[in-house]
Amino acid sequence: MEIVVIGTEPPCIRCLTTFKRAKEVAQQFPKEIEVRKIAIHTEEAAKYGRVESGHTLSEVTRIKPDVERLKAISGEINELSKDEAKNAGSIEARFKELDMVLQPIKEKSQEMGYLMTPVLVINGQVKCMDHVPDQEAIRAWVNIEMRNLSAK
Repeated sequence: MEIVVIGTEPPCIRCLTTFKRAKEVAQQFPKEIEVRKIAIHTEEAAKYGRVESGHTLSEVTRIKPDVERLKAISGEINELSKDEAKNAGSIEARFKELDMVLQPIKEKSQEMGYLMTPVLVINGQVKCMDHVPDQEAIRAWVNIEMRNLSAK
């Protein structure tokens, strides 16, 4: 089983957190699960579709988000992440706020056929794009893929 996170290089806070959560979930399973990250604009990333960052997609879609707000929220997430266990609820709230600011870009880019980072792929199937999934969602997708593998 393999989990791949496609993201920017260097990674933004959303791509970094998605990768970290995927690794944490993988460690909860007795069967070995390889977790790796790949950068956008690589041949391997292109196998899954047209993957782009939120920044590039804001240019492609001609939708300009509140950049100062995005920077402020990202800074808050970085600061809160220093004590992740204590601040888990606040971190999730900030990611939801970040998603709301990016929502117009996410919607338009999907209409145009793009996958916005972070993109989470399990066993070759895109499970999630354009937001940071929580560990419960990742765990559920892994469980589904494990059942699919057992059924084969």
